[in-house]
Amino acid sequence: MTDVTTQPVFDRLAALRDALRAVRTPDAERALYQCDRLEQAVRHWHAEAIRFAAYTINHIVDTQGEQFGGARDGIRQRIHELRGALADAGHTF
Repeated sequence: MTDVTTQPVFDRLAALRDALRAVRTPDAERALYQCDRLEQAVRHWHAEAIRFAAYTINHIVDTQGEQFGGARDGIRQRIHELRGALADAGHTF
């Protein structure tokens, strides 16, 4: 991947982090940790690590949704946008 294809991924990841930081819960912290892992995986274009981190973020938000309150829909939208940027960069899962 080149900087041209990865920059949109990092931009979407930053937006997701901002949305998660607005919610101060242990699960938001867990999701933020996975965002860090996802960033490293994308930097090294490690497909398995990308899949695992993206899945884990999605799983945390889906299974612990009530803890995210009214921010859940916004967070889910950011995840959707991130997945689109990953797909545009050539990563499919």
